[in-house]
Amino acid sequence: MSDSSCFIPLFPEPCRAQLPDQFPSPFNNRPHPLAQQAGDELQGWLSRHGAGLHDFDAPEGGKMFGVLVVRDEAGRIGYLRGFSGMLGGEWLVKGFVPPVFDSGARQTFWPAGEAQLMAYRAEIEGLVQSPARQALLVEMARLQRQQDAEGVALKARHKARKGSRHRQRARGAETAAEAQALLAQLALESQNDKRELRRWRAQWQSKTAALQAQLAEIETQISALKTARAKRSKQLHQQLFATYVLTNRLAEQREISAFFEQQHPPGGAGDCAGPKLIHYALRHGLTPLALAEFWWGAAPKQGVRQHGRYYPACRGKCRPILPFMLRGLEVQPAPALGEGVDASAPAVVYEDEHLVVVNKPHGLLSVPGREVTDSVLRRMQQRYPDASGPLLVHRLDLSTSGLLLVAKCASIHKALQKQFIQRTIHKRYVAILSQALPEGVDEGLVSLPLRVDLDDRPRQLVCHRYGKAAQTRWQVVTRGEGSTRV
Repeated sequence: MSDSSCFIPLFPEPCRAQLPDQFPSPFNNRPHPLAQQAGDELQGWLSRHGAGLHDFDAPEGGKMFGVLVVRDEAGRIGYLRGFSGMLGGEWLVKGFVPPVFDSGARQTFWPAGEAQLMAYRAEIEGLVQSPARQALLVEMARLQRQQDAEGVALKARHKARKGSRHRQRARGAETAAEAQALLAQLALESQNDKRELRRWRAQWQSKTAALQAQLAEIETQISALKTARAKRSKQLHQQLFATYVLTNRLAEQREISAFFEQQHPPGGAGDCAGPKLIHYALRHGLTPLALAEFWWGAAPKQGVRQHGRYYPACRGKCRPILPFMLRGLEVQPAPALGEGVDASAPAVVYEDEHLVVVNKPHGLLSVPGREVTDSVLRRMQQRYPDASGPLLVHRLDLSTSGLLLVAKCASIHKALQKQFIQRTIHKRYVAILSQALPEGVDEGLVSLPLRVDLDDRPRQLVCHRYGKAAQTRWQVVTRGEGSTRV
């Protein structure tokens, strides 16, 4: 079915030599020149008209956009425009491709289901903020403070009496009979203190039991509502993903859930710009030629995205589905991690009977990944078959080159790793920034918690909830035209 409502011709029209022989892998870091030309046109359009569609400068206002260079049935070369998720709170925006899901099927259950989830949320919030629960929490907190104060005083009295008994035992008595009587008396006092502590604990348990029972009743209601809401939410999302039916040039069709473990796609799967663009092209008689995606607007709080920069399709959501959607096209193979790294790498910088220091090249994993096993660790295992223990003491990112410590035995590995844990080992990196820092800005500290991006491994992202503390002190070495060496 041909459709031209989203088709934008490329001017000047590319000649045959400019067209790609194969569909470039959507996981390449650099887009095809024609796709970048189309992307640059869209960026220019967004600079002029984007403010009326969406607040890109607001916190979390940034958005991933995509362009797909296509050939229509008449042989004309043009491109389609798309965005990830929603734009300005809307799924449908004039001039951009629509979402993948069947909006008619979605409409039969989603509005009512969403209202049900909102009702659950309101009921839960009502119980959480209810005067009865808040009053119980206040009273429990007051009693806890009182109990803590009494406990401190009681502990101090018992400690003082214990010290007194210790001194009396040390002084002893004049006769054996007196000593026996003294010890019996001190033992009785010790037992009395223990009984007093047990009575005190029982009294406080009795004081708070009624309040705890009332609070537990409310908490049980809240927990039951949360469980019901989670169950309904799961059902809704299963129905929702059933409306995402993907296709390809071979006329094969599959629901999106089929491409993910336990048929449970991550949130937003199928809503990225790439799948939306390819889905539209295939359903409207257009031949996909090249894809490009870029970030527009404020950077997200989690992860690293730069305004106007091009990025490959994400691994977590798009990698499982794009190969199926591109079946029937001649597609360039996805770039392999470690591809092109010399077999003799990494070079040895220092070696003795205990450890090895190697220079890891960029493009080689430190440890095996889910899909690629070639790594520094595997190469070290082959190079030192008699070594014991985990070998690699620390890691470097795929695209980072630098020195890695390799321990030849478990005890040396443990000793070196302890130094990393205690932060007695300092690492220095050299980086070239893509912009020139202003004069006077010569040093600083980057302190952000990092964790793996579960939707886009092996990349990392900033996460204040689950990330590990990471600090990098930086200092300018030299400044150049449009760049800074730090």
